[in-house]
Amino acid sequence: MFKVGLIILGVFLVLSTCDVVKEDEHFHDKDEFQAEFGDEDSDGNQFSEGTEDDHIEVREQSAFVQPKTVAVNNGKDLPPLTFLYCVSCGYKQAFDQFSSVIREKYPNIKIDGGNYPPVAWKAYVAQAISFAKIFILAIIMFGSNPFANFGYGYPAILQHAHNNKMSTCMMVFMLSNLAEQTLISTGAFEIYLDAEQLWSKLESGRVPSPPELIQLIDAQLAILGKGQARVEGFGDFTPSA
Repeated sequence: MFKVGLIILGVFLVLSTCDVVKEDEHFHDKDEFQAEFGDEDSDGNQFSEGTEDDHIEVREQSAFVQPKTVAVNNGKDLPPLTFLYCVSCGYKQAFDQFSSVIREKYPNIKIDGGNYPPVAWKAYVAQAISFAKIFILAIIMFGSNPFANFGYGYPAILQHAHNNKMSTCMMVFMLSNLAEQTLISTGAFEIYLDAEQLWSKLESGRVPSPPELIQLIDAQLAILGKGQARVEGFGDFTPSA
């Protein structure tokens, strides 16, 4: 234990001696510095040239973000976009949604929409059913019997219709409308950029998503040489603290 105590005491003596030597060197260097440059203020408040009032503080350079690319659409030169869709299928709402999405990117583009016409013979048959519906409803409501003029008497089905006008009229109206919609319903949602067809639901079997349609429009405009012009600009100014 005595030896351990001596060792610890020796270590403390060595450390104390080192601290004293370092302090002596520090004060010695300080004295030499003051002896050589004693006419200058050691507080560092003076400047090498001029006084403190003449000193101009140099601010750090203002920070800017990296230049960014800004897209510019020249809507005046864009070809018109046309939607031909099935009105009876309820695609009018889809057309309105697509129009709003497209105008967010191309605010000046002309967008037209209309009903996709069915096959000619289906359109004629649907029109004939519409006229027949009006004629039958008039006969039922007014209680007339046109068959008597041709010598066919008073058919039982017409008698039943006259006795139950309300229910018969509703049934005729619903069945005739169902037949008309079946004939004129095409299920089409066709999209054209000028004369070029971009999408066909009749061929693909589905309606495109908005991102798909935007990509198709961008690609077609690039082919026509009327894509987006891109210019370089600075970002937001960020002053330094």
